[in-house]
Amino acid sequence: MKPETAEARMLLSAIEHAQNMVALADYDTGRLRYLNPAGMQLMGLTDEAAVAARWAPEFFTDVGFIQAPEMESALLDQGRWEGRSEFRHFLTGEPIPVTLSTYVIERTQDQRPAVIACIAQDLRTAQEHEQRLHTALEAAAYRVREQHALADLSQLAVDGDLDHVLVAAADAAAALVGVNCASVARAEEPGAVLRVLAYRGQPPVPDTFAPGTDSQPGFAAATDQIIICPDRYGEHRFSTEAMNSRGLRSGVCVPIGAETVWGVLTAHSARPRDYSDREVMFLRSVTAVLAAAIRRIEAEEALRHLSLHDSLTGLPNRALAHQQIDAALAAARGSARTVAALLIDLDEFKTLNDRLGHAVGDNALIRLAEQLQSVIRPTDTVARIGGDEFLIVCPDTTTTEAIALATHITELHIGPDTAGRELRYTASVGIALARPEDTRDTLIRRADAAMYEAKTTGSGHTLAP
Repeated sequence: MKPETAEARMLLSAIEHAQNMVALADYDTGRLRYLNPAGMQLMGLTDEAAVAARWAPEFFTDVGFIQAPEMESALLDQGRWEGRSEFRHFLTGEPIPVTLSTYVIERTQDQRPAVIACIAQDLRTAQEHEQRLHTALEAAAYRVREQHALADLSQLAVDGDLDHVLVAAADAAAALVGVNCASVARAEEPGAVLRVLAYRGQPPVPDTFAPGTDSQPGFAAATDQIIICPDRYGEHRFSTEAMNSRGLRSGVCVPIGAETVWGVLTAHSARPRDYSDREVMFLRSVTAVLAAAIRRIEAEEALRHLSLHDSLTGLPNRALAHQQIDAALAAARGSARTVAALLIDLDEFKTLNDRLGHAVGDNALIRLAEQLQSVIRPTDTVARIGGDEFLIVCPDTTTTEAIALATHITELHIGPDTAGRELRYTASVGIALARPEDTRDTLIRRADAAMYEAKTTGSGHTLAP
C-alpha cells in the first residue's frame, strides 16, 4: 500500500503501529491486500511476499470455519460481523483464539461487498494483559494497605503506650502477610525464654517461645537474623515441635532492634508457603517502627524514673514518696487499715561529711539506702527526701510493726568504708500512724515532730500522739 495523501499516510502509520492485527482482503477471492506488522507477527509471516501468498480463508482453523456462513450472512445483510473465532499460526499450526471484527469498506456497483477489513485481537495476549493488570491492581491495593497499616502504627508509636503498639504490630503482621497468627515476643535477658507480649490469630495462644535452637523465634533472637521456614518438614536449623503442636507448617521471624535484639516479630501459617521479599520487607518495616516506639518509650520511662528517684541512692524521691502516701491513704480510707510514716534523720551526719569528705558521706548514704531497703516489707516504700533524711511509707500496718521497724533502723550500722574504717552512726526516727482526718501533709508533719523529739531526747525513735 502506497498512500497518496498526507492523511492516508498518517492513517497507515497508525495502523502499522497498532498492537492488534489489521488486514484488508478481497471479499470474493479472499486474496490479502494488506496485513500490518502486528498481524504478520501473530500469524508467523515474515514479509510482504509471504503475505501475498496467503488467502484470508487460510487464516482460520476448522473451528473458525464453522462461523463462515454466519460471518458471510452478516456482511451481506449488515456490512459487519463481530465475534470470537480461531486462527491457525502458519509456522507452528498452533490455534490462536481471537476476537474478530470484520467490516465492508468497499462495495461493487451492485452493492455487494468488494473489500473487507478485519481487526483481530489475540485473546492469549488479552488474557496476559488482563492478568498483568489484575496483578498490578492487587499490588497497588497491597501497597495502599501497607502504607495505611504503617501510617497507623507509626502514629501509635509516637504517642501510644507499649502494649497498644505491640498489639497493633501483631495485628498488622497477621492481616498484611495473610497468616494464621502473629506475635511479638521478648527475652528479658540473652538466652532466656521469650515471653509472648502480643498475639493475634488462631488458638492456642503461646505464653513463651523456647530460646536458641529450640524454636524458630528463639533462633532468630539468638542469631539476630531474619529466619524464614517455608515448611517445617525438612527444617534442621531449629526445633519445630512447638509449630507442630500448634498446627503450623511455615513461618517467618524478624528480630526487633538495631544494636541489640529487643525481641522478635513472628508470622506463622498453617500451610506450607513461601514468604515474598515484599512481605518480609513489610515485616522489617513493622519492626523498624516498633524499634522507634520502644526507644521513645524507654527514653520517656528513663526520664520519668529520673524525675521520681534520687540520683545518688536510686531510691524514690520526695515526689514519689508523696504519691505513695496519697495512694496508701486513699486505699485505707473507710477501712480498718492503718498507714504509718517513718521519718529518719541521721545524727551528726554533717560532722562525718566534714571529717571524712563528701565521697565517704555519699558512699555511706548509698549503703544506708541498701540497708533500709533490706529491712522493709515488699509493700513498703523507702525514699530519700533530703540530704540525710529518709521517709518510709508503710501501708496496712500496725503500731507494733511500725515501732519494731523503727527499732531495727536505729540498730543498723554502715560498716567499714573502702579504707577499712568502721563507720557508725545513730539515727532518730519519728513514727506517725495516720488518723482518719490526716492528709499527706499532716501525717508527715506529725512524723517530723516525732523525729525531732527523738533527736532531742536521744531516745532513738518516738511515736507521734
